[in-house]
Amino acid sequence: MINIIFIGILSIAAFFRLVNLNFLPISLFGDEVDVGYHAWSLITTGKDYMGNFLPSYIHSLSEWRAPLLMYLTAPFVGILGPTTFAVRLPVALLGVASVYLLFLLVKLFSKNNTLALLSAFVLAITPWHIHYSRASFEVVPLTFFLLLGTYLFVKQKYFTCLIPFILTFYTYSTANVFTPLFIIGLLLIYRPALNLKKNWARLIIPTLIVLPMVYNVLFGQAANRFGLISVFSDQKIIDELIIKRTDPWIKASLIETVFHNKYAAFATAIGSNYITALSPQFLFLKGDPFFRHSISEQGELLWIFLPFFLLGLFTLLKNISEKHNKLIILWMFLSPFPSSLTQGGGDHATRLFLMVPPLVIITGLGFGELISKIKFKKIFISIIGSLFLFSFANYFHQYSIHYKYDSAQFWDFGYESIFTQLKPQLANAKNIYINNTYKPSLLRFAFYTKYPPAKFQKDFQGDNQESYKGKYFTGFRFGDNYYFGQAGNLDDLQKLLQPGDIYLAAQMKEIPGDWDWSKDPPSMFKTVGFTKDILGKPLFTIIKL
Repeated sequence: MINIIFIGILSIAAFFRLVNLNFLPISLFGDEVDVGYHAWSLITTGKDYMGNFLPSYIHSLSEWRAPLLMYLTAPFVGILGPTTFAVRLPVALLGVASVYLLFLLVKLFSKNNTLALLSAFVLAITPWHIHYSRASFEVVPLTFFLLLGTYLFVKQKYFTCLIPFILTFYTYSTANVFTPLFIIGLLLIYRPALNLKKNWARLIIPTLIVLPMVYNVLFGQAANRFGLISVFSDQKIIDELIIKRTDPWIKASLIETVFHNKYAAFATAIGSNYITALSPQFLFLKGDPFFRHSISEQGELLWIFLPFFLLGLFTLLKNISEKHNKLIILWMFLSPFPSSLTQGGGDHATRLFLMVPPLVIITGLGFGELISKIKFKKIFISIIGSLFLFSFANYFHQYSIHYKYDSAQFWDFGYESIFTQLKPQLANAKNIYINNTYKPSLLRFAFYTKYPPAKFQKDFQGDNQESYKGKYFTGFRFGDNYYFGQAGNLDDLQKLLQPGDIYLAAQMKEIPGDWDWSKDPPSMFKTVGFTKDILGKPLFTIIKL
């Protein structure tokens, strides 16, 4: 019976993470395109698209990124081609696998099949986890490998577990802070007999795997990345501090130094982020305000989870002497810390994603505790099940119907269509001009037109927006006849284009106002392709003489 129920839970998890994956969310956003093109480059050339051979840290156009997601995606893109489905599939599968791992982990340390099933079910229908499992976000593989490492550790595979723990460093930057602290916590809670003298040889492979990332974190681009987003580099905090200490009615004194200094200011910012991350406002009511990270106006967890979470937390603290309860508490209260060190980290669902497993386990524990104390179990389960169903149905309706279209702009809708239309015209074109000021277009062009990565590596010479300054067009040149940027105005555009040239124009950039060139182009131009936004308003238009 348990196996049948568990298969049903996994089926639910798979359905809500895989159904309509190629267009829900409505399209790939920039980071997903970056993952997909890196993956395609790695599988076809052994290099990232910037030409680095099997890199331990990935160099993208706009930033440096941890590489594991690109390597995981490479086989899928190699088999299925550079498509939306291929880019998203590995993360979706890891999302489903995380439900399976959570079941195994809870069953292992609690010896309670019911609690394990309830935890797996809660994770299967958790909006936070579903949302991130349906796009190419690094935090899903991060959570998968953390669950795997924890499972192996609790199973007393103390050296084997190092491999997945180390792989977390290659997924997302929050692991650089969380994983070492979490491992220390595990060692303090379980106090395993490691016998390092006898087993030193088993540390060789983990050490070799972790060394490149240690270098990147301490001296390389990973350290630079943290420097850009940490609260310690938040100029707003410094500016506010300077204002307080230089008000004209304030005299320099020891008191001012004590209460208005950068250490107190940074500590306040970190504390505020931490409290916000654990607040009901973020977890159950509003969620991440950034529309790509959540559907907004709903919490990261279903509202129906709240009473069960509180009961589960009470039960956990009441039995805190048990090791696995200490582990869950450690995980929950440690997981917001890395995000708290960053600007806006208090309600940043991506950086806080490591909170999901402990929150889910605690909620499952509360649900199980209540069931065990209720006399009329069938009636209770029916009522609660109906509330769960309504709460989740409301979320998924909002996500699959309203959010899909409302968030189209945040998922860069329109690029796939316009570049698909542009592709068959490239072979016979003389010069191709592509607007690069609406959003950066080069990678989207390369991915959707299936521009060979080996050729990209040769043709790319930089994307400085002013590296090419023609008489009528400013931007950068790519390869022999591609230009990314923008013409000055309509007159410049008319003077720029010659017979055989193509121009991909963006609304409100080259095309003024709501002028629809798909229906009524300027007399000197011919429209050969166009796409509109989700409301039917013009977005991109391909023109030539």
